[in-house]
Amino acid sequence: MELNDYQRQLSEQDIQQDNHRDFVGGLWDEVGEWQSRFMIEHGGLKPEMRLLDLGCGCFRGGIHFIRYLRSGNYYGMDINASLLHAGMEVELPRAGLSHSVDWDHVLVHGQFDASGFGVQFDRILAVSVWTHLPLNHILLCFYQMAKVLMRGGIFFTTIFEVPAIDDFWSTQAQGMGIQSFCYQDPYHYPVKVIEQLINLYNLPFQLTRMGTCEHPRKQVVLALTRI
Repeated sequence: MELNDYQRQLSEQDIQQDNHRDFVGGLWDEVGEWQSRFMIEHGGLKPEMRLLDLGCGCFRGGIHFIRYLRSGNYYGMDINASLLHAGMEVELPRAGLSHSVDWDHVLVHGQFDASGFGVQFDRILAVSVWTHLPLNHILLCFYQMAKVLMRGGIFFTTIFEVPAIDDFWSTQAQGMGIQSFCYQDPYHYPVKVIEQLINLYNLPFQLTRMGTCEHPRKQVVLALTRI
């Protein structure tokens, strides 16, 4: 069952025409550079840390992290195999990073299960992932990330925020022509709902709302510290 259009597999022709860059949301340079800058300046990412790039796609942010991290410390997971192929076969060579990531450091998975890597991560980043997910999938994501994030590690994720519970039910303008909804992709959430989810299911995370942190699409960053 397809959750959203993001699971659609791109053809070789799509990839050769760089359609994968638009498929992951465009703003290739802006969002990619923002991810790296945010994680280094605000996320405490150090070269010696292990990072899981959740929803890594075709490495919009990955090319920056791979350059920054020590060899072998970058891991990527995505639901879409064609995007990982575009990243490994097109974007990494284009960035001068051929053979910098082994195939056993990337994983195609639709239920957020990163345990196959056999790694406890210092940091996890999911940019523009929860904006495409209904609440039950966010809950599953929480559950899976708790298994692979070390204590004291931080899981950063972004959402389209609505300021109050009452606003949840109506369509919201998010800028740049984007509208978000409570019932379809792209989704929006009040931060209070995410907090209540953590409390209701006794999830081992402490939530901090960090604001937009200059995100190019004004998505709000949540820092979820593993306790």
